Amino acid sequence: MNTPHFPVRACLLAFSFALSLFLPRAGAAEPASHELPAEQIVSGQKLVLNGSALRTVWGFEIYRIGLFLANPSRDENAIMNTDRNPKRVHIIMIRGVSKERFSGTVQESIDQNFSPEEKDRFNVELATFLAFFHEGSDLKPGSEVILDYVPGQGMVAFLDGTRLGTIPGEEFYHAILRLWIATPLQKSIKDGLLGLGD
Repeated sequence: MNTPHFPVRACLLAFSFALSLFLPRAGAAEPASHELPAEQIVSGQKLVLNGSALRTVWGFEIYRIGLFLANPSRDENAIMNTDRNPKRVHIIMIRGVSKERFSGTVQESIDQNFSPEEKDRFNVELATFLAFFHEGSDLKPGSEVILDYVPGQGMVAFLDGTRLGTIPGEEFYHAILRLWIATPLQKSIKDGLLGLGD
């Protein structure tokens, strides 16, 4: 009679594979600091750091993310519904992640925050947004992803200082903010960005 080891072995293999998605590549040095500045300028306007958080997977730090606003707020609904001022989401990678894995994680968060009707409504915008990452470069330790909201333009995305493109309109940008301050893959991210914790 065979001992039922397969489920345990399968779980260990799945864990090892998932963990490998976020381990740094061989020889990749991690930057000494991933701290965000207290202030940044977007479209000529000073924004302040509303809050920041660490994205972790099984205890491994993957990236630091910060939310910059003209007027600090702990109300996620107010933040996602206010379009008078610029905003910035700033991500600094701590561990190297391939473009496919990063875009896959973004897709998972979209699936968690967008209804089927909203996916249809924002079909073009979502395709463009995901293409920014899937068709770009791998994210290395120290890579920086910036998503700006510029009134009158919409979302302006950057990777390591290179402009990836613009997605017009304000509604989509504020919908994307849900990925981090509505139902994020990790609750502490929402708390951190809203200034309720690190």
